[in-house]
Amino acid sequence: MANIFKKYWGRYNSVIVVYIILLIIFFGVSIAFPLFKSSRNLTNILVQIAPLAILSIGQTIALIGGGVDLTVGTVVSLTTVLLANFMGQGPFGVLATIIFIFIVAIVIGFINGFICNETKIPPLIVTLSTSTILQGVILAYRMSPGGSVPKVISNFINYPFGIFTVSAVILALLYIVFITVMSRTSFGVHVYAIGGNPEFARMAGVNVKRVRIISYIISACLAVVAGFVVSARIGTGIPNIGTPFLMDSLTAVIIGGASFAGGQGFIAGTLAGAIMVSIISNALNIASVSPFYQYIVKGVILLVAMIINSRKK
Repeated sequence: MANIFKKYWGRYNSVIVVYIILLIIFFGVSIAFPLFKSSRNLTNILVQIAPLAILSIGQTIALIGGGVDLTVGTVVSLTTVLLANFMGQGPFGVLATIIFIFIVAIVIGFINGFICNETKIPPLIVTLSTSTILQGVILAYRMSPGGSVPKVISNFINYPFGIFTVSAVILALLYIVFITVMSRTSFGVHVYAIGGNPEFARMAGVNVKRVRIISYIISACLAVVAGFVVSARIGTGIPNIGTPFLMDSLTAVIIGGASFAGGQGFIAGTLAGAIMVSIISNALNIASVSPFYQYIVKGVILLVAMIINSRKK
């Protein structure tokens, strides 16, 4: 038993510590704010967690692979605008629009991965540039909220299961899938390898370029899924609704144990990080803290997490 504990503690100690901190924060906030643990507020937190936790999976994969994806928030915004303004009528029209949005995401992810592969430009600059271009395209089409998300999508994603909804089920399934992918498939091993040292990975036979492109495509597609969840909640297209998700996703992923240096991190840790960020945001809202000060708090949390992560590494 002791040997088993040492084995798992040695490999997953960062994830275990994050979940311990998460429990402490949860009970601390519950004591400080009795309203926090009401069923209505817990349901609201679950709704808030879903899109952030979903797109943070892709951000984690990008960071583990030695990159970063700054387009995730813009892809969320793009998804809401496309769903609210281009959705066709009838089952075929809905399906065609959904397929089109995923094709757009695949193209975005491919472009990010291709430029990172074929140039020496850092991924941060590549994805920042792509994000800026996308945001400009969105604003050129619509500068203010507008359109209407079809009821069939809103009703499906928001369908209740007690305090849970379909979005929570989607979230759980995606985490099961990608925890398995990153821990038990050759793709997951290759992502860790290129994040640790892409030259060594290449010499070991890893197709670095292909793995990097697939990583960015996965990140973009998961941002689309997150966009669906957000669209179902707000019911309209908002051209900058995804902006806060970028900082929140980076905070969640870094808290979860990933690093900008690449080669480390766990999908399970990202889930804890996303829940922690959502709980803190909810507690600040209950305490009536101004959104401007909330940005300061989240920035400090991200900075502290990065400092701790850097010293540990």
